[in-house]
Amino acid sequence: MRRPPYLKTIMALAALLFTLLTIKYAGNITSEKELDKKAAPHVLTKEESKTDALVEDSRVYEGHEGTKVEHIYITVYSQDQVAENDHTFYELNESYKQYSNLDDGPKLDVLFQTGTAEGPVQNGFIRSGKSTPNATIELRGRSSRLEAQKSYKIRLRDNGGLWYGQNVLNLNKHADDRTRVRNKLAFDYFRRIPNLISLRTNFVHLHVKDLTNPNAPDSFEDYGMYTHIEQLNERGLAARGLNPDGHLYKVENFEFYRYPDILRHQDDPQYDKKLFESVLNINGSENHEELLQMLDDVNDLSKPFDQVFDTYFQEDNYLTWLAVNILFGNYDTMSTNYYLYSPLNSEKWYFLPWDFDKALGRDAERKDPLPLWQQGIQRYWGTVLHKRYLRDPANAEKLTAKIKELSEVINEETTRTFIDSYYPTAKTLATRDPDLKFLSIEASEFDLYYNQLETVTTRYKKQYIASLENPMPIFLHYERKNNQDVFTWEASHDLQRDELSYHFQLSQTPDFSTALTNIHDAKGFTHHMAVLPAGRYYWRVRITDSKGNTQIPFDYFRDDSGKMYWGVQQIIIPGGPTQ
Repeated sequence: MRRPPYLKTIMALAALLFTLLTIKYAGNITSEKELDKKAAPHVLTKEESKTDALVEDSRVYEGHEGTKVEHIYITVYSQDQVAENDHTFYELNESYKQYSNLDDGPKLDVLFQTGTAEGPVQNGFIRSGKSTPNATIELRGRSSRLEAQKSYKIRLRDNGGLWYGQNVLNLNKHADDRTRVRNKLAFDYFRRIPNLISLRTNFVHLHVKDLTNPNAPDSFEDYGMYTHIEQLNERGLAARGLNPDGHLYKVENFEFYRYPDILRHQDDPQYDKKLFESVLNINGSENHEELLQMLDDVNDLSKPFDQVFDTYFQEDNYLTWLAVNILFGNYDTMSTNYYLYSPLNSEKWYFLPWDFDKALGRDAERKDPLPLWQQGIQRYWGTVLHKRYLRDPANAEKLTAKIKELSEVINEETTRTFIDSYYPTAKTLATRDPDLKFLSIEASEFDLYYNQLETVTTRYKKQYIASLENPMPIFLHYERKNNQDVFTWEASHDLQRDELSYHFQLSQTPDFSTALTNIHDAKGFTHHMAVLPAGRYYWRVRITDSKGNTQIPFDYFRDDSGKMYWGVQQIIIPGGPTQ
């Protein structure tokens, strides 16, 4: 197909813009190798030299040019060419409407190639000119599948070779990340932080030739900018000198409870792998005995917690993971979006990071402000392990010390060095089609939001320090019992041991513009009342310490328009007393 004569002019102008941006930022751009040199070399301390310390082999990052744009070309075959492709690429992108679980959704056979901006090249990872499938493509991401621009997982077959030693590619569009670099920034930082592992990340420019669409041109369509994040699997563990035959779970909806009806031993006749993976996705051994033993002990309040913690967890790894999530403002990690790893022949469980597109300033861009309990240490109070650990004032002080320690590495100067090196790529690709079409801000605002990355960790550190003064959040519980409506709430906790009071309110509107019941300084943690008439009701409990610091419950209510009412629980009374 011949290009329109004006297309060459547009392409030339785009190339000139990219060159000018590169020249403008040339004084600030630092290569991956130079960034590594600027980071102080880490020497293992005596404590870190213990056999239970989490130490990755950093040689996996040698020669990895993460700021280089990688061009990936995908040819999606029609069913006429590949019988297994009984869906179109359009149907794949729309499959979220039919499949609630992405693992059950369709996969398409594709040809995976690499190249330059001009097209696939003969000396790429996968040579051009092949006409047989060497990979599959599928949707990835729980929330991103609802976006207009999709994220994809590509799995290379044996005949597809490896891409930088990897056979699984995670291409993330991050449509709600106005900067397009948050995940990369996080994982580039992790390479310089002991007691964690990082993952290799790349900027990817994706091109797709859709042969399932008879109306599409027989050429590659520009799908814009993606961020690739290395898949954490047996291959990824081995590349870091870690045991690939141990336990590896991706946390889906997990608060360290025992979940006896869901998390069962693999030999249990009622074991349901799909149900199990609704809580913890299995990426390693399917022998769950060690996991279940750890959860039994974590939830056994008769056992001294210090002994349980020392048996199953490595404190430096645990504190580092908590601290970086707080410093990065990653509000999506209370019960999801990280990995638990236990090497073979070890009782220890390690926290490994994953997915930071909702961190580093994303909270400030939300339509609904985050609740108070998401803004510091309280975020983790709803998880059994974190709650038991942080109840000890000495442990809370250890977390504060770790945050101050990491602030020597995670700071505005280092962040500026990183984001300056990403800027030419991010600015050029995010502010042109196809990404410009779906950008949630005006292109002229891109620099404003991008430059705000520099100071976000400073803001989160201040937010954390302030959060130490607030009481801890609680959960609410309602039931009808003995012909009474019973409202119960947990006892809160204050790190300073300040005296706490509870304010109970019941209303027929979620904004509590009028209150049916309004009890200040409620005594105890339960309120009984006569059976309510049929209808919808809303209730909440406000917690206040003796210094005037407040907190709300974890519960929330979302109305039909999507508006959030944090700290509020809705109850629906069908009518008539029940036993």
